[in-house]
Amino acid sequence: MLVLEEALYAKLAAGTALTELLGGTAIYNALGPQGTAVTYPLVIFTKSSGSDDNDSPRRCRTLTYQVTGISDRSKKEAEQIDNAIDTLLFDSTLTITGWNEYWVRRESDISYVEQIPGGKVLWHEGGLYRVRIQD
Repeated sequence: MLVLEEALYAKLAAGTALTELLGGTAIYNALGPQGTAVTYPLVIFTKSSGSDDNDSPRRCRTLTYQVTGISDRSKKEAEQIDNAIDTLLFDSTLTITGWNEYWVRRESDISYVEQIPGGKVLWHEGGLYRVRIQD
């Protein structure tokens, strides 16, 4: 849902504490930059699921987004990014064109490490956020 993704990006990019940790607005929808020029840390968010609630005369939707901070330096840095994300999103208000948002809540945590080609290690820390909206 593009308007919701634009609202999530705007909320994250407006967070001074987050952008200071990232060294700018290294926030990407679904897929980060490709190639050898990728710089870390960064944030990736992507829609994990979505459905219509069908329990009211108005159209209501529940969507879940995975929002993850990724660091190539340390788990601690990835956790700091995750904390900044959570401060911005949990119980926040999003401005979504054509929709009213009732709430944003974190549902679960995400934490893993990966080794990418060339031996570089990436720490991923984040969460799944449920967003409820109505038209």
